[in-house]
Amino acid sequence: MEYEIERFSWFDTVEFQGKRQNIWKYKRAIEGHKFLLVEAIISGEDMKAGAQLFFQVYDGHVYSHWGSFPQIFDQATLGLANLIYYNAHTSLNLHNWECKEFTMSMRLDNDEANRRFNAIVWYYQIPMSKLEKFEYAVKQPRYKIRHGGPRTLDRFED
Repeated sequence: MEYEIERFSWFDTVEFQGKRQNIWKYKRAIEGHKFLLVEAIISGEDMKAGAQLFFQVYDGHVYSHWGSFPQIFDQATLGLANLIYYNAHTSLNLHNWECKEFTMSMRLDNDEANRRFNAIVWYYQIPMSKLEKFEYAVKQPRYKIRHGGPRTLDRFED
């Protein structure tokens, strides 16, 4: 069976505000399907000398990673791009990566103005087998489950 390729577009503005600020965008496959990620295309607008946009694609959701920030590498990173004045457009080959959900993050460094960008992720949504449904229910659950019980200490006794 031939599946139709789809795209997820993210048009946004990242702000600097005197400190590094990260923004995220998250996408989850429809029930009973998984993503087959093909490619990500990123483009920055009005890039000036000294401005840097960092883009990163993760396998999973932000809450499933410790310190999910661009340039903090973990095993869930699928692609990383650095947009500068001389290279304001790039594409990342995601090598047909299979996942139930993915997250994109963007950060602006070394600039005092807001910068617009566009990120497009191309993917296929394909049905999962019953075994894959069980696998992704454990690896990438729909909701974050809190582990442990309520705190017994008063907040001032820590």
